[in-house]
Amino acid sequence: MNGAIPVKKTVGRFTFENGSISGPKQYMEEQGSALLARIETGQEPNFNATCHLSPDIITAILVWLQTDFAGWLGRKQLIDSLRTVSMN
Repeated sequence: MNGAIPVKKTVGRFTFENGSISGPKQYMEEQGSALLARIETGQEPNFNATCHLSPDIITAILVWLQTDFAGWLGRKQLIDSLRTVSMN
């Protein structure tokens, strides 16, 4: 892993710029901020075990968030579609 931190980086729906990470508001409120806090405190073991595979730590974090976001969004869409079907 390269120790250099990029000035600006975007992966999927997540961006690192000016020292902060931003992403979809609802996801960040419901799940992303807690995940980011676990990453920052070393409490996310799978991230800890694989982050060295990324070119830099920012890319590793953004990819982890994007992957988690995709799962969160898929679950949300599935639940919404099941609710729609059950209401018909």
